[in-house]
Amino acid sequence: MADIAIIGMGPRGLTVLERLVALSCAQPDEALPRLHIHVIDPFPPGAGRVWRTDQSPSLLMNTTAAEQTVFADDSCGVPNPNQGPSMAEWSSDPRSPGSYFPSRVEYGRYLRDSYQRIASRAEGSQATRIIEHQARVTDIAEPGGTDSQQVLRLSDGSRLAVDFTVLCVGHIEARLTDERRSYAELSREPGVEYLPPWLPAETPVNRLKPGEPVIFRGFGLNYFDLQDLLTTGRGGRFTQNPDGTLKYHPSGLEPVLVPSSRRGVPYRCKPITQAHPLSEWQLRYFIPENIRNLAQAQAAEGQKLSFNDHLWPLILADIRSAWYRTLYRVRPEAFSADPVHMHDALTHFVTEHIGVRAGRTEKGGRAAGTSPAGLLTQASPNWVAVEQRVLADPGFALDLHRLLRPMEGVEFAEPDSDLREWMLKFLRRDLAAAQAGPSGSPGKAVFAALWAARNLLKTVVVDGLLDPLSFTSEVRGWFEGFVSGICDGPPPQRFAELIALTEARLVDFVGPGVQIKTVGGPGRGHFVATSPAVDRPIRATALVDASTPANNVRFADDELMNSLLDRGQVRPAVVTSPAGVDMPLTGLDVDGPSYRTVTADGTVHPRRFAFSIQLSAVQLGLAIAANPNARAQSLIDANTIAQAIIDDLT
Repeated sequence: MADIAIIGMGPRGLTVLERLVALSCAQPDEALPRLHIHVIDPFPPGAGRVWRTDQSPSLLMNTTAAEQTVFADDSCGVPNPNQGPSMAEWSSDPRSPGSYFPSRVEYGRYLRDSYQRIASRAEGSQATRIIEHQARVTDIAEPGGTDSQQVLRLSDGSRLAVDFTVLCVGHIEARLTDERRSYAELSREPGVEYLPPWLPAETPVNRLKPGEPVIFRGFGLNYFDLQDLLTTGRGGRFTQNPDGTLKYHPSGLEPVLVPSSRRGVPYRCKPITQAHPLSEWQLRYFIPENIRNLAQAQAAEGQKLSFNDHLWPLILADIRSAWYRTLYRVRPEAFSADPVHMHDALTHFVTEHIGVRAGRTEKGGRAAGTSPAGLLTQASPNWVAVEQRVLADPGFALDLHRLLRPMEGVEFAEPDSDLREWMLKFLRRDLAAAQAGPSGSPGKAVFAALWAARNLLKTVVVDGLLDPLSFTSEVRGWFEGFVSGICDGPPPQRFAELIALTEARLVDFVGPGVQIKTVGGPGRGHFVATSPAVDRPIRATALVDASTPANNVRFADDELMNSLLDRGQVRPAVVTSPAGVDMPLTGLDVDGPSYRTVTADGTVHPRRFAFSIQLSAVQLGLAIAANPNARAQSLIDANTIAQAIIDDLT
């Protein structure tokens, strides 16, 4: 008999379980010892904590029903695929699965149903038994060293001896920074509330008073969930106007919501509607053939790809192509000359780029002509010349910097009215673009191109083609945030609701570059949010940290992760700079395609695997669900881990 522990039973843990059951059931009876698979999570297995089915049904996913699956399919190239349905196949919703955003509860039900399906298959076999533990793992002891059994201490006081562990702990809480500790310190004063970052469904919003302003530190997806809980969740309702816009009818129990962020605006909303379901965008320049040519040339020099030098120019060409092709479709009068000149110029630039980068590099592997990171979203003089020759008005030109930071340089003479009207105009324009879709909006065509490029870049990273320092300082350093600002916004419905709430005077804004300070004193403690662009501080006795906990194992506020790190049983990954300095990364140090963890002394643990957000040092887009029929990397990884365990037992 062999005992395997999967620690954390959300979607990632569920996929490892599915692969273990699928592979073990396919083995001849005599090939394997009987497997006892221990699934450990304080929340129901499958849904886990994030997708628990007892949360508000009005909280939405940020991806469509068509983008979710637990089960490996033929595209993954793994043994025994197709053991269960994708969410689209499972759902009874009559809408096209690529056109709507399910509730978190609905996804949780799909995950729970998938778990029951997997458990039933295991129950029907003689090879595998699944044992549930509704608890947390607080510590792992190894009395006989890494080659012996691991003893797990559980939060219910029990101990469990296992032969293999798979860490699938997902998002974990983070220690508060100095700034956040100052907020928490102020909240000890009577009448002051600070709600630190965590899951919206678990945020104690009942502490926030009706009619009082509440400052939100963050304007992303968590904010929109909290917006829902504090409006319709308190009895308000939306109705549709004759023109299709929304009107909000307050219950009188809502606070005044004051979202804030560095950019001053939310991420752009997704262009996914009934009229425009999510569909694959065909890239023209950032394609496997071009990437392969560049990678082979770098490999011949003993080097790997640099994102800024080698890959970003290809992605940029695709972004420009998407913008101008769509612009010509919807606004042909924007062109004073045939836009084929743009296509020819882009093709020439890319051909020349590949020729130069593949044929001539500087010492150290960095290609000649490297652009500083701060200039990467600004057009080069050569491209500006093409635009000037083809466009009827420079106002039609793609400005990536402005697309990402639309408030930069804007001045507001009357903060109350000017800022509010500017925000309403921004929100209405972006919502209209989303409703037009990538085929009808140049900005949303950029979304589609970037979405496709990020998916391909994930494969480039996993295949080990990208220089680790480039991945850390360039992809993580700026590109990841750049893509998020354009691609990772809320469903269009949330923008429509935000507009209606703003018109109902239940949402106020601060401006860009927000700073939040504390003011103490007996009976007068409060928070102050200010923007350098707006001469109007906003004061409130409540502050909500509407951000996702930092994904950094070194700053984890998690009993298990801290104990593993303190004992040297795992260690953070590092990357070495050209000067020979080790730079710590956010994720764990792991080895090989099965992601075995590495101890503090550099030993690869033969029977412990990491598989979750903590792989951030070696993978991109770890929070994105496995997509069906798309060679989902997370499903391939789950199979690799499961196969490594099976191989060790045969």
